[in-house]
Amino acid sequence: MKTQRLILDTSFILPLFGIKLKSLTKINEGLKLIWKEGLDDFEVYLPSICLIESLYKLIHEYKKNNDYKILKRYPLTIPTITTSQNVKIFNSYIDSTASQIAIKIRHAGHSDMMDCWIAASAAALNGILLTEDILLKDILKNVPETKFLSIWSWKELIDVIL
Repeated sequence: MKTQRLILDTSFILPLFGIKLKSLTKINEGLKLIWKEGLDDFEVYLPSICLIESLYKLIHEYKKNNDYKILKRYPLTIPTITTSQNVKIFNSYIDSTASQIAIKIRHAGHSDMMDCWIAASAAALNGILLTEDILLKDILKNVPETKFLSIWSWKELIDVIL
C-alpha cells in the first residue's frame, strides 16, 4: 500500500496536554500509538500552529481554575511532540502554498485562522486532514484548492487502520 500523509488537527494532540475530549472515544490509546509507533502506511504531520492553539486552550483552562500546574503542562509535553520520530512538524504559517490556501479558506468564511492553516497544511502536503470540525469541512468544499481534499474523522481513521 502507498504511504499517505495524514495531517492532524489540534483536537488530536489536546489529550497529550491533559485536555480531555469527551467526543472522541479511545483517543488516548490511539494517540499513544501514533506518537510511539506511528501508523503503518501513513506519514503523520502536525502543523506547528496546533502547538500555539493548544497553549491557548491551556490558558483558557487556567483562567477558569487559576492553577499554575495547568500552564506547566505545555513545556512538559513539548518534548514528547518534538522528539517523536513518527510525527513530523509542518510550519504552515511560513509555507507560501499553505499560507495562500489558508487565506482563501478564511475568505471563504471560516473565521478561525488557525483551523484555516491546519486545513491548508493538508492541501499543501497533498494529504488527508484528520478533523472533527464539520463547519470547516463544509467550507473546504467551496475552495478550489481544497474541494477534493480527503477529510477523515477519528472514527473514519480507526475504521481504516483496523
